[in-house]
Amino acid sequence: MRQLIIVVALLLATSWQGANAAVELTDLYQHRVAVTSQANAERDRALQEALRATLLKLSGDTELLQQPAVSAALRDVRSYVVQYGYQQDDQLWLWAQFDQPRLDRLIQDAGSGIWSNLRPRMLVWFVAEDEQGKRELYPADSEAIVVQQLRNAAEQRGLPIQLPLMDLNDSMTVSVIDVWARFMDTLSFGAARYSSDGMVVARIYPNPNQDDLNASKWAGDWSLHVADLRWRGTVSGMDFDTLGAAIIEDVTAQLAARYRISSQSEQRMDWTVNIQNLRSVDDTIAAEQFLAQLPSVSKVQLIGYGKGVGQFRMSLQTDPAQIRQAMMLSKRMQALETDSQTDFRWIINP
Repeated sequence: MRQLIIVVALLLATSWQGANAAVELTDLYQHRVAVTSQANAERDRALQEALRATLLKLSGDTELLQQPAVSAALRDVRSYVVQYGYQQDDQLWLWAQFDQPRLDRLIQDAGSGIWSNLRPRMLVWFVAEDEQGKRELYPADSEAIVVQQLRNAAEQRGLPIQLPLMDLNDSMTVSVIDVWARFMDTLSFGAARYSSDGMVVARIYPNPNQDDLNASKWAGDWSLHVADLRWRGTVSGMDFDTLGAAIIEDVTAQLAARYRISSQSEQRMDWTVNIQNLRSVDDTIAAEQFLAQLPSVSKVQLIGYGKGVGQFRMSLQTDPAQIRQAMMLSKRMQALETDSQTDFRWIINP
């Protein structure tokens, strides 16, 4: 039996609140699916698959897909499609763009929430150990199947990731032992050259309980570090190559549960924020548009302006703390430490 231990470390070099490396995704409401033909039955199947994938990417909530409202939407999938078409390279693909307001409403009606299009960029350190104890770090250009599946899972879940170059600079800073032993000071120092936003250290190894006939061949554990928050989880499976993807799916579920914004009608309220450094009309309009596109913000109104500071009243369908959290992830908005927690600075050139 192949004896491999894999360590996947998704490193955050800086705290979540302080980082400005969050990636703004622009394709959350579209997806493409491999198809074998342009037949009607194949088209409808692919559209349903694309809708499921899009809902999962928007919410990070696997339980959402089991809700009756989603089942009904899948049966009426074409009413949620804005446009679709076919793309041909080595494979035939069906590409679909979905109606953003309708999908947002579907997710909220099903009792879940929407994860902002501002997503953390994760640095992935990947180490393998064989039965002789030899360890290897996978670099950014690795073509190993487990790495490919990890990348695919991250793309499907809308989680931006990068692997280290493992060039001379990396090799002189971080060793395999540092990753395996979770020497966080060393890892954070090594990650400083990369604009990453979070840290997960995960291990995959042969299941020590394989004497149990029902046990999986492979097992793993991971810990996720975001600012002062910590999560832990475990994965297992019979196929070694799938566990990198399993870790990404677990990590994404935890992040989405923390950062997605749910809409609760009983919490409808107004929230006023002050935004500094609005030097022109264009800056003020851009800030207003930024606020309006946040999930669960139904209306934004500029109610005051003076000396480069704009005051905006926002009509919310959720807790203001969730909106503030989403704003803090943006490259365009810097939260200012004030007692009111409503003061921000607009970043002109992020």
